[in-house]
Amino acid sequence: MSNLKALILGILILVPILILAFVGVFGEHHFTLPTYYPKLDASGKVQYSTQGDTVFHQVPDFDLVSQEGETFTSADVAGDIYVAHFFSTNCPTRCQQISSQLVRVQEAFESKPEVKIVSVTVAPEIDSVEALQRYAATYGAKEDKWYFLTGEKQEILKLAREGYYLPEQEVGQQGFTYSDKLVLVDKEGRIRGVYDGTDQGEVDRLKTEINVLLDDYSKRK
Repeated sequence: MSNLKALILGILILVPILILAFVGVFGEHHFTLPTYYPKLDASGKVQYSTQGDTVFHQVPDFDLVSQEGETFTSADVAGDIYVAHFFSTNCPTRCQQISSQLVRVQEAFESKPEVKIVSVTVAPEIDSVEALQRYAATYGAKEDKWYFLTGEKQEILKLAREGYYLPEQEVGQQGFTYSDKLVLVDKEGRIRGVYDGTDQGEVDRLKTEINVLLDDYSKRK
């Protein structure tokens, strides 16, 4: 074999090895998610930690009741990744569309106990524990995976507005729900994504970004 042929063969062998090495070293942390809503001080300026990092909003503590009639607090999802959803069982078809999309999320992460779904009624005067149980059964909600919550109405409305930054949205004459948005919350209680729950493509993006978060946390161990 001539020296030129040997050189060409060596290059052909070496290039893929170098590409794989580059991806392994520099590509590991390529995908990251933004963190939403920096904390502001009284003057409206972004707050920073003593290390100079931006301090982000965290969903505040809450104390509600599950479809099983048991107390459910923010501590029950502390250390979990979860999707928050505000709805009513009496809501027109849009809430049903979103719940159907959340079935897809539940199925996609059935084997991931650290991924949860939290659906909170904004009409507790209608949505009793029994009503939530029936609604959960309709969509095949799995125990310890998908929670349906009720509680004191003003606390729920405040949580939606100030905890998840969701705008109120009128729905006909039978009441109201919140925007059609699904909110992705990380293990630290920070908001990492907002999605249109009626859009299959948006829910596909939600599923992808949950996987990005799972991958990120796995690399921290």
